[in-house]
Amino acid sequence: MSKQYLHDEVFEINDDLNPILKDVGPYQYLCIDNFYKRPEDIHQILSESWAPNWKLDVHRGNNFKEYYDCRLAFPIQDKTIQYIKNIDLIKTDLGNTYCRTLFTNTFSWINPPSPNIQFLPHEDDTLNVLVYMDKISSGGTAFYENYKWEEHHNEDIDIRHNIEGLKHHIIPSKFNRCVIFNGRIPHGGYIEDHSQYTNGNWRQNLVYFFDHA
Repeated sequence: MSKQYLHDEVFEINDDLNPILKDVGPYQYLCIDNFYKRPEDIHQILSESWAPNWKLDVHRGNNFKEYYDCRLAFPIQDKTIQYIKNIDLIKTDLGNTYCRTLFTNTFSWINPPSPNIQFLPHEDDTLNVLVYMDKISSGGTAFYENYKWEEHHNEDIDIRHNIEGLKHHIIPSKFNRCVIFNGRIPHGGYIEDHSQYTNGNWRQNLVYFFDHA
């Protein structure tokens, strides 16, 4: 059954947010708990929506063979963007950046791998604003030290990567927690217990990317 909603109401952020600057290894990030006013409604939307594939190489890729890696897109609420740009603790000039779309990371395993297999570490030329929206919360986001990102690594083919021997630090996920960090830090999704995200259980994040104008 279809259900109507106003995006700016459902995705409205809380009025009394408390950004905290935190350290993880040699890196820093902002942590904001209780980010959205209506997280349960957002959780329901994500749980009940059909999600299309993301980065699918039909002939060579492993998406929809070893795992489901999907993405939805929503319009942006200007109030949220202005709030993020006005956070004093962010040491980045966001005046000439833009963010027009709110994306999801919707992920589940078909064949859960060994613990040392995680999401491919990568870099983004953006400020990343990530909101954890599943209630399993097994893992979070990994920052990698001294990792040389190779741009030829192709997520269209395989998102899995063996991180054995890579020094990493974990930002723990929590339902309705927002974390903000420099996308140039080598990073990737991290799952503590892969078996938690299979058999219809989904890892759900919302992501705002602030690109340079």
